[in-house]
Amino acid sequence: MRITISLFVITICFAVTGQEHENLLREKEGLIKEAKLLNSLLEETQSSQRYTLESLAVLNKQISIKESLLDVIKEEFKVLQSQEKKLQEDLDKLVLELQLLKKNYAYLISITHKSIRGYNKLLFFLSSENFNKLLRRAYHFRQLEINRRAKYIEIENLQDEVVQNKKYIIAKKAVQSDLTFTKNKELDLLNNTKNYKEETVRVLKSKEDSLIQAIKIKESETKKITSEILAILESKENKKSNLTPELKLISTNFSSNKGRLPWPVLSGSVISKFGKIPHPIISGITIMNNGIEISTTNTMVRSVFDGEVSKIIILPTGLKVVIVKHGDYLTVYSNLHTVNVEKGKKVKTKDNIGTLYVDKKKKHQTLGFQIWKARDKLNPLSWISRR
Repeated sequence: MRITISLFVITICFAVTGQEHENLLREKEGLIKEAKLLNSLLEETQSSQRYTLESLAVLNKQISIKESLLDVIKEEFKVLQSQEKKLQEDLDKLVLELQLLKKNYAYLISITHKSIRGYNKLLFFLSSENFNKLLRRAYHFRQLEINRRAKYIEIENLQDEVVQNKKYIIAKKAVQSDLTFTKNKELDLLNNTKNYKEETVRVLKSKEDSLIQAIKIKESETKKITSEILAILESKENKKSNLTPELKLISTNFSSNKGRLPWPVLSGSVISKFGKIPHPIISGITIMNNGIEISTTNTMVRSVFDGEVSKIIILPTGLKVVIVKHGDYLTVYSNLHTVNVEKGKKVKTKDNIGTLYVDKKKKHQTLGFQIWKARDKLNPLSWISRR
């Protein structure tokens, strides 16, 4: 019974810490996967054109990912240490209990032998006054034998448990050793990335004029997209009072899927976040990002939800922007080279709406993605699913 209870307690404890460990492993796996994508992207930008704003954005994201990865490794190390400590405590208890059990077993054997030596079994039974006493004496010797065997089995089980716990502890120590090696390796990579970032910033600061020109082009594109969105919102057919039951349902369903919307590309990494951010090079300049930018190797762009194509914009650069209406919500997909839909066409979730512009020198392309509700710009990271 004691062994069963002990195993049950250990199982419960490890079920809790084990689940925590599994969650950390999944998070670590996702970070490592994204880090590999960013490494590939960084190698590409370095081979095509070193020290660009794009490479700086990748470096910043890579540093963020590596710091998050180190945090996860630290948490995983703590969980492993906690598990090892619990195993060691259980092992110490088992060893003490095993020693006590062996001592009691030796005492029981000694008492039994003395009892047997002191009596002739046959005469002991024959001298019984009646049949009931004979049965009681037979039961007594039988119980001694059963107790001895039960104690022997319990000792064997405890010894097996001690051996198993020692194996678990060795395994935990081995994993911690591997984790320490990984942590040190990631720290070296993080320091190298930070050094390269400093070098990139230094070079880019010498190109301030071209950076300012790039900011102006970006701002011009952002204003054009924003004005087109506002024009859609002001149009009569878009007034809330005119929403059909179908559009109201789509709007409600879109809202209820917050945090679960599919990505607008099959895979990728967010290299530019939502909101106001200071320019990474030029001090005093703030960049307003109405959405996010995703670096990806997948050129196909897809709708994140059921809706209707509300507008197709052609920018001065020749690149295209598709705006899809989902009741009260709008999703915006920019930096497209080709568009596979027309204004007024209904689309389903994950329908192909176009392809990204492809720079032949690069394997990775960038998609601009926005979500609006009326005049409010929403953070897409709060709406799309976590990878």
